[in-house]
Amino acid sequence: MTDCGNGIYCIDAHYRGDEIAAVFLLVSQGRAALIETANNASVRCTLAAMERLGVDREDADFVCVTHVHLDHAGGAGLYMQEFPNAKLVLHPRGARHMADPSRLMESVRAVYGRTETERLYGELVPVPQERMITPGDGERLTFGNMTLRCINAPGHAEHQMVFFEESTRSLFAGDAFGISYPWMKDESGRRWAFPSSSPVQFSPEAMASTIDRIMSLSPARIFLTHFGEINDTDSNAALLKNMIKEYAGITAAADGDEEQIRRGLSRLYENIAVQHGSALTPDAAEAALSSDAAVNAQGLAFRYKKTHEQGKV
Repeated sequence: MTDCGNGIYCIDAHYRGDEIAAVFLLVSQGRAALIETANNASVRCTLAAMERLGVDREDADFVCVTHVHLDHAGGAGLYMQEFPNAKLVLHPRGARHMADPSRLMESVRAVYGRTETERLYGELVPVPQERMITPGDGERLTFGNMTLRCINAPGHAEHQMVFFEESTRSLFAGDAFGISYPWMKDESGRRWAFPSSSPVQFSPEAMASTIDRIMSLSPARIFLTHFGEINDTDSNAALLKNMIKEYAGITAAADGDEEQIRRGLSRLYENIAVQHGSALTPDAAEAALSSDAAVNAQGLAFRYKKTHEQGKV
């Protein structure tokens, strides 16, 4: 657990390794909210962190998930069992999947396979509809002296929301502001990020607009689910929007072929790591991002096929 200041704590979910997925705990005047739930296995990490801080399970008013991809919402049902007074907060389009996760599990199995899906997520626990809140765009939720503004954030997924804590001007971005693992930094410690285009709802235009909307809030801090607080937000906003264009070029040059797209993304990530003076060698950086390149290539290939079937360019 990392104390990020101002009542914000970053808890490592230890999802697929260290510092890959985070759960954020916000504490104000004896009340609390959680943002993201990773998978079922992360519950013990979160409960241990709360115990160290003296935060009781009954103190949690909200469990928020940015979207229902299982590295963000896979543990939601189990979390709701642990926090009896909390409401699950999520985009309206995601609620039915939390009430009945069966279709969601099938879609994840199609990407990762049955064995890997079961290993990572186990059995998803349904959440009763009456324990969910599906806020409208811009709606606010208050606990203690903190207020979360819920903001629609399509691009990575149509059912994505980001949460802006107004008193600290902290933005919890899910996958809307890219992915940046702690090793992705230059010698001065400035982090760099790349867009997540994972299946199956990636929209480059919507993602670019969401990035602009995030920056229009003038956030003092941006927290990524993958992983932690990212600095130099202006430069990263520009980098992300440029990489969205690079993704389109790589996909077009590959004529939508998934394997060629994956190789193109790997080269792109390697080049950017070199440009930012990453502590990892180019080969090590490519290996570290190989899973992301594969999943992002799936999303780009899916979009290419879909748009061309619809007669679009």
